[in-house]
Amino acid sequence: MHCDLILKNGTLVTPAESFRGDVAVSNGKIVLAGKPDSLDTADDVYDAQGKFILPGIIDAHVHFRDPGLTEKENFQSGSIAAAFGGITLVADMPNVLPVTSTAERFNEKARIAKEKSFIDFALFALLAEESDIDGLKKAGALAFKVFLGTSTGDIASPGDGVLFEKMSECAGAGMRVGFHAETSGINSHFTSICKKRNDTPVGQLLADARPVVSEVLAIQKALCYAQYTEAKIHIHHVTSRDGARLIEEAKGKGIQVSGETCPHYLLLDANRGVHKVYPPVRGLIHRDGLWDALGRGIIDMIASDHAPHVAHEKELPVWEAPAGLCGVETFVPLFLNEVNKGRLSLNDFVRLASEAPAKIWGLYPQKGNLLPGADADFTIVDMNLKSKIEISRLHSKSKTCAYDGMEVQGFPVATIVRGRFVMKDGLLTGDKGYGILVSPAL
Repeated sequence: MHCDLILKNGTLVTPAESFRGDVAVSNGKIVLAGKPDSLDTADDVYDAQGKFILPGIIDAHVHFRDPGLTEKENFQSGSIAAAFGGITLVADMPNVLPVTSTAERFNEKARIAKEKSFIDFALFALLAEESDIDGLKKAGALAFKVFLGTSTGDIASPGDGVLFEKMSECAGAGMRVGFHAETSGINSHFTSICKKRNDTPVGQLLADARPVVSEVLAIQKALCYAQYTEAKIHIHHVTSRDGARLIEEAKGKGIQVSGETCPHYLLLDANRGVHKVYPPVRGLIHRDGLWDALGRGIIDMIASDHAPHVAHEKELPVWEAPAGLCGVETFVPLFLNEVNKGRLSLNDFVRLASEAPAKIWGLYPQKGNLLPGADADFTIVDMNLKSKIEISRLHSKSKTCAYDGMEVQGFPVATIVRGRFVMKDGLLTGDKGYGILVSPAL
């Protein structure tokens, strides 16, 4: 059998097992994943000796700021950063200018992304009063996003009645609704108090300004709406053990809810450093609770919540600086480092960062696996490679990084999207405009 590409001598990794094997690719699809030397010839052969071949890693929560905020990031710079970070598919959020709340705006954003992106992409739509659920589904929206608390763009949540009606429509259309789960009234009240305090480290003040109860109330609201509308929902960037417990209880009641957390909530500490992001980084008790929830399958997936800003904006006084951390390029190395430390297995990482997001967002089996017929997306990693994360070597427009100077072990060495190398051995090898919009099957 002659193929377009063969990956030889690597260790294939799935959520269930790891085994030595080769992978054959033709016409952008996986043809066969099998034992070494079981395949024939190919136009291109990549020797993955000593390396691990993962199904393409999906970062299902990024803000590439395109259109309207492109001084911070755009689909070209963001997708390049993703490719160097081993990401084969991103899902971009709708809080851009204008917000992605109509089919017309969605189509324009998709056109912009198609012109610029080096990797595949999916797009969230904003759930708003003007949103045509069926029209946005037909346009190719991945899912809908609701901001219960303010974030970049200060987007208001729909009124309670509108939210209920729109979620009922989403349930009928089979579309999942994702929630930024914070409570604006709580945040405003405690932020005004914390701005006057000088008795606490600033990192902890940021957490106190948007306390755990803000997240808990918002998750409870989202779960209540899910119960009564029968909509599938997703809780983005869970920050607390209390939030994870609510998700666990809801799953036990049969509510269709999935949960996600991010590297900064698992690795950073509110008492060590100042990392302004919404919702905020918390303390050790919540960090440990989130790791426990990941290990027990309560939180289903991980994502970066890549939220870039211009460096001088992040250097403003803390209450004036915008919230958000860069993360699409460091996402994979940070978790590979945790694998090497024994916090989770490489199989766990594949489940959390490839299979689970593909299944949650309706892209499986096209994405998120090594099965014949799936898109030939691969993240090839060297678990022995050691290096230091340095802002000067990252590819986002935003020259900021919470992990600058951190030594990590385990790095992506190749990113393959639909059978084509986009990044190979530290070099950008893909083409601008190669990425395509990926949508759930209608």
